[in-house]
Amino acid sequence: MKERLNTSLQSISLFGVVGLTAWSVFYGNLPTKELLTYLIIFVLLVEVFSLILISKIYPESHTSFKIGMMAALLVLLGIKRVMPDFFTPLTVTAFVINFFYNFYTNQKRRTGRFKRKPKKKIKF
Repeated sequence: MKERLNTSLQSISLFGVVGLTAWSVFYGNLPTKELLTYLIIFVLLVEVFSLILISKIYPESHTSFKIGMMAALLVLLGIKRVMPDFFTPLTVTAFVINFFYNFYTNQKRRTGRFKRKPKKKIKF
């Protein structure tokens, strides 16, 4: 159940990014850097909720990657002020990596190859 909810959250995240971007393009009243800031915050919130749901189900490598992605999104907010010329391409790259990884893990989960390894009990 939690895995299906996670997949739904990732799909909502993708549709939210595409929808807000399309709305900004057609109406044109939102600057690109402000749009990307809103998208970073939105994706960051979705990733936090997703990680809370599935951190005990998915492998540790997935949890590590997601925490790294959340840290990268937070760093991008700092890059916006320090190096504004790099903000847009780095943000788009981070979104692409995140969405490709989400769909990769969902596909692996469906085939049953993406599970947490059972913990070994220590024997003395």
